Amino acid sequence: MKTTTVLPSAVEEQLRRIGRGIRTARMRRRMTQEELATRIDASWQTVRKMEHGAPGTGIGVYLKALWVMGLWQDVDLIADPQRDREGLVLEAARLGKLVRPKREMNRDF
Repeated sequence: MKTTTVLPSAVEEQLRRIGRGIRTARMRRRMTQEELATRIDASWQTVRKMEHGAPGTGIGVYLKALWVMGLWQDVDLIADPQRDREGLVLEAARLGKLVRPKREMNRDF
């Protein structure tokens, strides 16, 4: 049984934006959905869903389409640990603090 997950509106909008970008790139190259589907090893229906930003479409399909279109160069910025401001702040706050408890020395000689 298929379940539907509610996504935050910002996530849905980002999926639609990526899909529109892929569609625009495909059309500029005068490529049909069927041709793109063949190049990314997917069905034309999957390409159609991706271009509409369907959340059920696998991330691999989006990434493969970006690669085929030559729009791959900025993908490495996604989830880049150096861009994780909150995580970096939390990590910096822990510097100098012990992560594990001190062990008492055994002085029984």
